[in-house]
Formats: sequence, structure tokens, C-alpha cells
Amino acid sequence: RIYGTCFYSQEELKKYLIELDEAQKRDHRVLGKQLDLFSTNAELGGGLVLWHPKGAMIRHLAEEFCKNEHIQNGYDLVYSPHIGRAHLWEVSGHLEWYKENMYSAIDIEGQDYYLKPMNCPFHIMIFKNALHSYRDLPVRMAEWGTVYRFERGGVLHGLLRVRGFTQDDAHIFCRPDQMPEEIDRVLNFCLYILRSFGFQEFKAY
Repeated sequence: RIYGTCFYSQEELKKYLIELDEAQKRDHRVLGKQLDLFSTNAELGGGLVLWHPKGAMIRHLAEEFCKNEHIQNGYDLVYSPHIGRAHLWEVSGHLEWYKENMYSAIDIEGQDYYLKPMNCPFHIMIFKNALHSYRDLPVRMAEWGTVYRFERGGVLHGLLRVRGFTQDDAHIFCRPDQMPEEIDRVLNFCLYILRSFGFQEFKAY
């Protein structure tokens, strides 16, 4: 296959080259090394990130801001394990539909366990651990959950495509009649968080 980009004018090409040069100057992989924020290491394995003290402090401050905002917006913080039995991922459908993106099973006392690629099944288990009245709803849970996904070596890219990362993950349990309000609420909250970090122009799919 041959890929190409077409420019309608010399001015458009010039603008593109300037943008390309600026993007290379701001490459987070270069900045991460120059500012001593994070590193990767072949001995550790591809797509696994080591956060250095300066980078860890930036991450800590970002996470603390987000956690406080979640609490202010009616979320309860939860924590879940890094692994779960195969049965959990069978029930959730991950082993049927997502297995190629999961790490191989870990044998523990004759049973298969998997590193979690997502936090969803754990939050559902927390919710199901007790009976809830319709008056208790909505229940909003949030976790800074570290997940592990098997990405092919060819697509790994700095902090953007990795094999282990911590995500701001939340689940909302509500009645059908509460859904319109909850959808509006969560979308506005997402926009608020993005804009708080300076993201003004973005696309949502």
C-alpha cells in the first residue's frame, strides 16, 4: 500500500510542515525524557511505564483534583483487585469478545486468573453485594483502576498506547427514568474535567 497526502496549495503545504515541526518539538516522549518525568525500559518490557518523582507528582496532583471533583459530584470511590478468576471474565463476556487483548491466564492453585483489562465486573460485584431500594439510586462509583491490555509491539507509543495504565473509571447504577438526567450530568462532568485540563477542541465518538 502507498499512502499520500494531497495539498491544494504551496501555502497549505508550508502550514502543514510548520505544524509537523511544532508537534515534534512537543512530542511527549521527548519531553518526558528531557524533564525526567517518566521512562520505559526494554528490561521491564514494552508498553510498561516507570513514573519518576517529578512525573509522579504531576500525576498525583491531576488524580487528586479529579478524585475531589468526583466526590463533590456524588461519586463514591472504590478499589478493586488487579486480577480475577476466569469465571468472572466469562460472565462479563470479556473472554468471548476481548480475549485477544487480554494477557494469558495465570494458574493459581489449579484455577485460571486474568489480569483485569477493565474494572466493570468489579464495580458490578460491589453494587450486587447489598440490596438496593429504588430510593437509593442512582449509585455512582469511581475508581482510579490500573488495567492491563495486550497491545501488539508495533502499536505501542509513549504514554498513548501502553500495556498497563490507570484510568479514571466510573459506573452509574440508576433507574430507567433517571437515565436522561444522568446522561446529561455525566456528559457535562466529562466536559468540565477536560476543560479543566485545558482541552478546548476535541471530538467525542
